[in-house]
Amino acid sequence: MARALKSRLVRTLPAIGILTVVYFATGKLALKLAFLNASTSPVWPPAGIALAALLVFGYRTWPGIFLGAFLVNLTITHNVATSLCIATGNTLEAVCCVWLVNRFASGTRVFDRAQDVFKFAFAVMIGTVVSPTFGATSLALGGFANWAHYGAIWLTWWLGDTTGDLVVAPLIILWSITPTWRLNHRETAEVILLLILLAFLGETVFGGWLPISAKNYPISFICGPIVIWTAFRFAQRETATGIFILSAIAIWGTLRHLGPFIMETQNQSLLILQTSTAVLAITAMALAAGVAERRRAEEAIEQQKATVEAANRTKDNFLAMLSHELRTPLTPVLAAVDVLETEPTQSEDSKAALAMIRRNVELESQLIDDLLDLTRITRDKLQLKFDPIDAHQAITNVVEICATETAARKLRVNLDLRAGAHHVAADTTKFQQIIWNLLKNAIKFTREDGEISISSVNPAPQTLAISMRDTGVGIEPEVMERMFNPFEQGDRSFQRGFGGLGLGLAISKSLAQAHGGTLDAQSEGPGSGSTFTLTIKTVPPRQRATRFPRASAESPPRPLRILLVDDHQDTCSALERLLTRRGHLVAPMHNMRSAMEAGARNQFDLLISDIALPDGSGTELMTCLHAISGIRGIAISGFGMNGDIQKSLQAGFSEHLVKPVKLERLEAAIESVMRSETVSS
Repeated sequence: MARALKSRLVRTLPAIGILTVVYFATGKLALKLAFLNASTSPVWPPAGIALAALLVFGYRTWPGIFLGAFLVNLTITHNVATSLCIATGNTLEAVCCVWLVNRFASGTRVFDRAQDVFKFAFAVMIGTVVSPTFGATSLALGGFANWAHYGAIWLTWWLGDTTGDLVVAPLIILWSITPTWRLNHRETAEVILLLILLAFLGETVFGGWLPISAKNYPISFICGPIVIWTAFRFAQRETATGIFILSAIAIWGTLRHLGPFIMETQNQSLLILQTSTAVLAITAMALAAGVAERRRAEEAIEQQKATVEAANRTKDNFLAMLSHELRTPLTPVLAAVDVLETEPTQSEDSKAALAMIRRNVELESQLIDDLLDLTRITRDKLQLKFDPIDAHQAITNVVEICATETAARKLRVNLDLRAGAHHVAADTTKFQQIIWNLLKNAIKFTREDGEISISSVNPAPQTLAISMRDTGVGIEPEVMERMFNPFEQGDRSFQRGFGGLGLGLAISKSLAQAHGGTLDAQSEGPGSGSTFTLTIKTVPPRQRATRFPRASAESPPRPLRILLVDDHQDTCSALERLLTRRGHLVAPMHNMRSAMEAGARNQFDLLISDIALPDGSGTELMTCLHAISGIRGIAISGFGMNGDIQKSLQAGFSEHLVKPVKLERLEAAIESVMRSETVSS
């Protein structure tokens, strides 16, 4: 401990010595402006130096203030007792101000916030009461001042110390905290130009360059905009520097009887000038701190935004990879179901088991699709292609798709499509998804032997309202308010009883809004069923209506030579069996290298390839083989985001199928690709 104390003392002594010399030198210079009393000056920079020293270096440097103040006053009064009293007052004042600033105004970070700047000003005005009280009293008791002048001496002393703290202390503190120059060359040039302009205007007002300086016109305000601009454009340090330069020029000019603050005596002139300087310093430093706060807030927002965007990208990448990993195992299962369903000898139990497998695979696929759709919607990445479509046809098609499920649950589905205008501008797939989600929701929450009614009306010209009413479990009033929130399914008993992720309604509402429509829900409470109403604008019908995808019962296409590439063994084997049963000649490969070698040796009609391969990518494979032989291609992948599909099409694939791939969808894609090849040839 003794060694540490000795080391601290060795470091502190030079600081005390330097502070003593600086305080003494500036004090002797300031007392040259002591016109009211030899020991009282309205300009007292040592007060700001003392405050800054204790804030930056700590309380242990107080002896430097005491010694400097004692020596300054000893050379004036030549009285040890009076000098000791004044030095004590100066030291206690600095300690008091520093304690107040540390306690209430954030210490050395006092100029970081506007409210701390005002606290600093109040702390200084309160703390500087100590020194003039000690000083004026000791001068009067020692016979160095007349008691009749006590009030004037006290006010001059207090204002000199206060202004010194407000002008000099910020300059020293800010340059001590951040001594390095952080501005670029352009900003440095702008700062220098502003300071030169400020000095020029200061000389214009106080320097006697123009006749207006000698005539004492009240034009000091012309320097204000430059100081304010410095506060807005740069930091607190540059603002404090500008205020100090302007203060020095103003004091110099006022002493030469120039500028707008000339009064009957020199002391009165300097008092008025110092008051104006103190007000300008508080205002400018508060503005600079406020601007700095705003910049920090903007930087924090930008950083948080970047963090959120990075988290979103990570989440999207995770969901895309999760989608791929979850979809890939479903493809061979679905393909195996397709193969088994074509077997001629099947028992009723086998058919029911295969139907159950298909339903659950498709349900799993739909859950994955819902997650990805929600991601696209929340990131505003949903891409819609609008065409005039027949809403009644979409409803009928969805009812047919869900017919097996409604029949299994013994639900009656009633259609009452009475709307005369029933064509809307919509994305074919997404509009049908809205209807499908609403119907699936009704099926899910309607018990056996229940009823679902779908109706359409035109409540107003060019407006179509589609209502789906069920006799299901209904919706509680408190749940109604959050019904369309993602992952909302009411209380836990609903989640356990009905399952699902609670995304269908949220996605449907977002899709309805993306189509310029609305989706509302109504229910009289538990057990009373619910009604969902989709309202959307109508458009004139086209002569050729847009077709919705349906299962095809057409004969299989002509046999093709197909190069099948997938690194997932089960998927590759299942698709190979499926395509072989359809009469195609299939060459299965599991990586890009073997596929390239097979493509170079043989002539294929079609490439069906996964995108993610162990030694490359399906897009690279497609680009190379298409350049060599002009082969057409179909991409199959667990990655189904819009960007993934775009990349596949840009690489030369004619179709991009998202796993799990259904037989009818694969056959339709093959037929479409080969038909387009025939037409183009």
